[in-house]
Amino acid sequence: MSVIANAERPVSEGWKQFVKFAMIGASSAVLDIGISHLLMSRFGMYWLLANTVSAAVAISNGYLWNSLWTFRGMGSARRHTQYLKFVAVSLVGFGLNSLIMTLIILILAGKVAGNPPHSVWVIAKGAAIVLVAIWNFLANKRWTFAEARE
Repeated sequence: MSVIANAERPVSEGWKQFVKFAMIGASSAVLDIGISHLLMSRFGMYWLLANTVSAAVAISNGYLWNSLWTFRGMGSARRHTQYLKFVAVSLVGFGLNSLIMTLIILILAGKVAGNPPHSVWVIAKGAAIVLVAIWNFLANKRWTFAEARE
């Protein structure tokens, strides 16, 4: 019986981490969406530039809370090394996010110049956040906060 319990433990811990990661991701998504929407609607900023500014805030929020809560005590790298890895993963995620948004906006609005209709932006932003969250979780769990292999 203990073999079965031990075999199930990593899965359970992985799910706990995923739930924590998702909760932090939701707070980062709220920041990302809110800031980019504010920059576009109130200041007329181009959607891709607004997306870049809001992503920087969301990335910092994600690192802070994931390092303190989700992956606390994990990984053997120093904090600045973990932060650089987290940023590298997030930059790839940002690239994927921007690509997904560009493709969806192009398909639904027929162009990417200028800001798309709000409903198109919401669909593109939502789809990109969901898809990139999977990449971010797996890459951070397996690389950024991974224990050193012997």
